[in-house]
Amino acid sequence: MDADSKACSIPQSCSEVEVDLKRLDRMLQAAHRSSIDIKDSYDFYVLALKEYNKENLAESFLYCDRAKYELTSAINDSKIKIKGSRFHSLRTLSYFFKLYGLYAVIFASLAIILFSFLITRFSEMSVLGVPLWSSFFAGLGSSAQILTGVADDLRRYGLASRYKRLWYMAIPLLAMVFGYMAYLFVSSGFIALDGSTQSREFSIMFICFLTGFLTKWMIGWLSRMSRDI
Repeated sequence: MDADSKACSIPQSCSEVEVDLKRLDRMLQAAHRSSIDIKDSYDFYVLALKEYNKENLAESFLYCDRAKYELTSAINDSKIKIKGSRFHSLRTLSYFFKLYGLYAVIFASLAIILFSFLITRFSEMSVLGVPLWSSFFAGLGSSAQILTGVADDLRRYGLASRYKRLWYMAIPLLAMVFGYMAYLFVSSGFIALDGSTQSREFSIMFICFLTGFLTKWMIGWLSRMSRDI
């Protein structure tokens, strides 16, 4: 069997069709939130789901493929037409930004620039004896975590499944609080750091950065703990 026939072959397992349906679902959500008409595509998506639940993989795949075709047509219809040529409109740009997590990428990139600037300009400032760079390094770590999450989604699924909503904008702010508290925790002597004063300071910087990088995990952990109280 040649490469073209393999690319056009119908999936032989439920897991393959399930992956296609989940990907299509995210695509439809992104298009709907971007005010793109997805009615025709959604109708075929529903048919694909029904056939999948009946374990008719061939029919489900064909309906899923038709839904993708209708979605592509809807996206093309949403483009701006100028002298026979099509150009992206605000709606289609919004669709691709939402689908591939580009809003999160831009936000995290700007946050990295901001925290890097704050570290270089205000590293000597402190609040109650705690240097502000502890919060800035944590914010830098949380920004890196957002970029890592988007990159991991694109590598695994080809589109963004995390950081689709604006809630991720709160992560760097929470990270700054966690970074401040991490400095207090380390400085209180709970963790013994050997070496010179400079090496201990570098270690604390890394701990604050790591704390920021783990902010999303800490949010989940604190949420579970608060529900158990």
